[in-house]
Amino acid sequence: MIGIDQYLEEKKALVNRALMECLPDSGPQEIREAMIYSLEAGGKRLRPILTLAVAETLGKKDDQVLDVACALELVHTYSLIHDDLPAMDDSDMRRGKPTCHRVYGDAIAVLAGDALLTLAFEVVARYGLKSGQFKKAILISSELSKAAGVKGMIGGQVLDLKAEGRELSLLEIENISIMKTGALLKASVMCGAIAAGAGKKERASLERYASNIGTAFQIIDDILDVESSAEELGKPTGSDRKRFMPTFAAVLGIEEARIKAENLCNEAIMAIQDLGRPVEILNGLAKKLVFRTK
Repeated sequence: MIGIDQYLEEKKALVNRALMECLPDSGPQEIREAMIYSLEAGGKRLRPILTLAVAETLGKKDDQVLDVACALELVHTYSLIHDDLPAMDDSDMRRGKPTCHRVYGDAIAVLAGDALLTLAFEVVARYGLKSGQFKKAILISSELSKAAGVKGMIGGQVLDLKAEGRELSLLEIENISIMKTGALLKASVMCGAIAAGAGKKERASLERYASNIGTAFQIIDDILDVESSAEELGKPTGSDRKRFMPTFAAVLGIEEARIKAENLCNEAIMAIQDLGRPVEILNGLAKKLVFRTK
């Protein structure tokens, strides 16, 4: 069994190659360049790796679900482009580089995000056609669209914007986290489960796993915004405080928030112990999401 760091590096390289193959080979040059720029800017590729890891745990090979994994990263990258826009988080840096709108302008950045989002569903459709798994492709499209839509990321972003400068309860912060961050992480897990043909009991266990790591991931993100530097994270830090955003770190305090994240990680690991499959990689990914420094 390879270590989790080696696993992450190998899968990241695989996903990076596959993402470039997903991109359209025609169309206006500027929009294609903006799409490539945002995808090549880096990133840990945690969401597609989760998809691959879940499918692998359930007995599927990478090449059988790679298109599905790429679709998750396309949606994630789209969301980052739009989150960084002046009308949203107004960020100058992402993944250690100038944000898409700083390089290409607001209009092209909006369209590049739109293009990546629509490309994601083209890639899922291609998976269905290529594999003959039409029902799975439909279910994956449904899972992904819900995670990206008003019940997921978009809804969470709306609540996040409305929360600026307000005092929120822990429950309200958790709800924003579940929608804005947790929904796509959960979709990464569940799309891998669907592609692998998981049964009802397996899906239930994986859903609990995904829900716990989704919230834990956001808690650590809030902590890192306080404790880390822009150089370490590849994006501006301290933005939550500057915008008076209610966060787990602000409401609970750093240490209590960290304990909560660790407890959620343990609950995630416990949730999949009855899968009857080798779960070392999924355990390692849960710990990597929580015990990270960037």
